[in-house]
Amino acid sequence: MKRSKDVMFARLADFKVDPEKLRTHFLDHVKQQPAVPYRDNRVDYIGWAVTSRDGTLADGIRRIAPTQAAAPSRGVTPTEVCTGYLAEVMEGLHHRGIEHFRARIMQLESEGEEMPLHTDALRETWRLHIPIITNPNCFFEWQRADGSIESVHLPADGSAWLVRVDLSHRAVNRSNEPSNRVHLLMGLSPGPDFSMLAEPRLPVLQEAPAAAERTA
Repeated sequence: MKRSKDVMFARLADFKVDPEKLRTHFLDHVKQQPAVPYRDNRVDYIGWAVTSRDGTLADGIRRIAPTQAAAPSRGVTPTEVCTGYLAEVMEGLHHRGIEHFRARIMQLESEGEEMPLHTDALRETWRLHIPIITNPNCFFEWQRADGSIESVHLPADGSAWLVRVDLSHRAVNRSNEPSNRVHLLMGLSPGPDFSMLAEPRLPVLQEAPAAAERTA
């Protein structure tokens, strides 16, 4: 039986946005609003809430403590930047069956630095990322049990990417030039069904080598 918990990364099936429209909305509307600075695992971000608990642009940029997560909600009230094409994207995700919360746009300010590997949860936890601005030196990485690193580039091509954050992971921007890597990201509750996980897809456990390879 195929299960979402056996996967660490996948593309959201049957979903695509217009990347140029999303970039235009970010530059013309979101970036004109005051940003909230946030330092996470030794790298710096600035962010704008797209949905929050109180409708403000600041709520949810910093992590919400578990004791606060249900008061009054997990962050589903649209903010003033959730208009135009961005609002269409959020509505499209809802129609696709994605139940999201604490949606925000985060701009990674630290270039050429590696975030330390870390976990954000103790049980299966997914986030959805839609890259708005990126460069070929940006990666999402996981560390497997044997110490090896799985590294994937999330292109800003209109795809939505589902990533596990209960596994050891990090975001990296190895560009040494100003690049302003920007993602729309959000929490998911519940996590995705396996039917939503399209290729490219990474399993949590590496497959054992074929018998012929083991005996070679």
